[in-house]
Amino acid sequence: MKRKSAHEPKAKVMSAPEAWDDARQLAEVLRQNLLKAEPVIRLPVPLSVFLSALDNLSREELMIVRKRLEERLAI
Repeated sequence: MKRKSAHEPKAKVMSAPEAWDDARQLAEVLRQNLLKAEPVIRLPVPLSVFLSALDNLSREELMIVRKRLEERLAI
């Protein structure tokens, strides 16, 4: 087996279970951040697809869309 060393000679090298736990914790943080991220839609899409997507939005989400549309129409 090839002997390895840490970049920092006095640093403790993580064991396999510690590395696994660290990776799991990082994945959880990334997942939580993804859930907090702003929703994204990609355009261009056929109008029928867009309208179908609107049918699946909650009232709160529709209110956000309405506000944004009113702002855009006022320009």
